[in-house]
Amino acid sequence: MSMAYRIVYLEDQEADSVIHDLTRFDLEVLHCNPTSFKETIESIDKFCPNLILMDFRLMERGGEVNAPAFAQYYRSLTIDDKTKSIPIVLLSNDEKIHGFYEDFTSHDLFDFAIKKSKLSNNLEKYTCLMKELIESYRKINELQSERESLVKLLCIPEHLVEEIDPRIQYALHEQKLTKNIYMASSFILDSIVKPIGVLIGEDVLSARLGVSKESPDWEVLCLQLEEYKYKGVYSDAYDRWWAEGVEFWWENIVGERVHLRRLSSDEKVKILDNKYHFNLSVVVGDDKSRTQKFWTICQDSIIPVDPSEAFEIKPPFAELPWID
Repeated sequence: MSMAYRIVYLEDQEADSVIHDLTRFDLEVLHCNPTSFKETIESIDKFCPNLILMDFRLMERGGEVNAPAFAQYYRSLTIDDKTKSIPIVLLSNDEKIHGFYEDFTSHDLFDFAIKKSKLSNNLEKYTCLMKELIESYRKINELQSERESLVKLLCIPEHLVEEIDPRIQYALHEQKLTKNIYMASSFILDSIVKPIGVLIGEDVLSARLGVSKESPDWEVLCLQLEEYKYKGVYSDAYDRWWAEGVEFWWENIVGERVHLRRLSSDEKVKILDNKYHFNLSVVVGDDKSRTQKFWTICQDSIIPVDPSEAFEIKPPFAELPWID
């Protein structure tokens, strides 16, 4: 029986270990050893892949060009036929290559970049993300073909639609996203799902509720927020909650009129204990913290912090108003 997802791995060095790791997670992988540009393209196309995984340096054993040339070729195909869009992932151990990926100009080539060592240590996470990339491209293509709104990809709870920043919906209706699968997928992943903003991850959720993730009943508490769990594209790879949904739950379900941001962790845990009688522990910040009114996390240590006691780091997409 053939596997659901087909991947071409473009690599001019030893590839067996990566292929072995990926096939353990239900990915069918074909190794393509680059030769001439034309022959390599023909080999890739013959396999009809759902995703292309490539090392950056591909000229050490006879290849004509490195990864960006192949990525540029496949991105250019979508100018005339958007259905030819395909996820492209950069895989390398070269630190300089990751510096290249951080360069803004490379963002039009690769969906994401990852070190080989990081892949091997987080196989479940990154194979899941590869599958999510494939599925997101498929779903975006379907909506674009039917001229339906890309907002559907976010699966926003009905009673939160009016609460979510309307500029997100405006952005998803812009022509550059409605006509380009890669750009639409990248926008959702990099500007909505991954940043702290309209969606929050488990560490930020812990900080805002004042509850330690190590609490015996942490998972039970999270179940109370299931209605506000993000269920759109990339939700299998990233655990996220709607920030507005958490605040709605606090006010309307927990029944607390004082906003989460104005309460200390001790006060919030006490309120939750009175409501649910769960076994919850107070989340702890840095030793130098003078307040327990945590709202976000330190990007470096992941420790909860009060924004008034931290230095703000400008994220790459800081110009987007819904990103904290």
